[in-house]
Amino acid sequence: MLSNESFTAVLFLLFTILAIIVWVVSFVGRRSASARKSRKRVNRISLLTVALSFVLVIVTAPGTSLVEKAASIQNFFILRDFQVAGTFIYTSKTMEAEVTSVIDGDTFRIRTNEGNTEKVRMLLIDTPEIGEQPEPYALEARDYTKELLGGQTVHLEFDESERDQYGRLLAYVYVDDRMVNELLLEKGLARVAVFPPDTMYVADFREIESKAREAKLRVWSIDNYVTNRGFNADAAASGQ
Repeated sequence: MLSNESFTAVLFLLFTILAIIVWVVSFVGRRSASARKSRKRVNRISLLTVALSFVLVIVTAPGTSLVEKAASIQNFFILRDFQVAGTFIYTSKTMEAEVTSVIDGDTFRIRTNEGNTEKVRMLLIDTPEIGEQPEPYALEARDYTKELLGGQTVHLEFDESERDQYGRLLAYVYVDDRMVNELLLEKGLARVAVFPPDTMYVADFREIESKAREAKLRVWSIDNYVTNRGFNADAAASGQ
């Protein structure tokens, strides 16, 4: 017969295994935008459950002192480079920062936790350029981004490249669990702009762009928008 302490430890271990299974299963299936958002929620909950259950397994495991248990828990989080924050588990490819100003629809400045000022360029999208003569919907895109990000603490998710040739951080930007890159595409205020190797969400973004194009939202209400604009990848990626 298992002691009460051993039984509790086994129970929490089973919870850990179940959470891992749910986490793995969440990666299987369609890669639509709605499905990916659901997977993100499942992933966060599953990862939190794994971490919490693992800690409880250690705490309830018989035959070890409290000091040894505490050391095991500390090593678990340090070795895996996990940081539990609120309802998220962030890895080293993410960060949080305060938005200090918005430059245009897809570019803004942040203040990091270390007090440094950085410029951020949203990945995989391009909004109309402002320049001396703003392109159609350029000011509306900037104002929408300012509405979403102004004074907010944002969560930045990086792809393969952390910075571009101009030193800007390249990121998928989240506010209250909403990805701003996607919201701009949904509103018809941005188009998909692919710069390999940063292509993690390109399939989802193209699906969102296609719906906005079919609905003729904003930039897509302009006939031959990309052609008339004279879109140039280098210009779109410039350090404005």
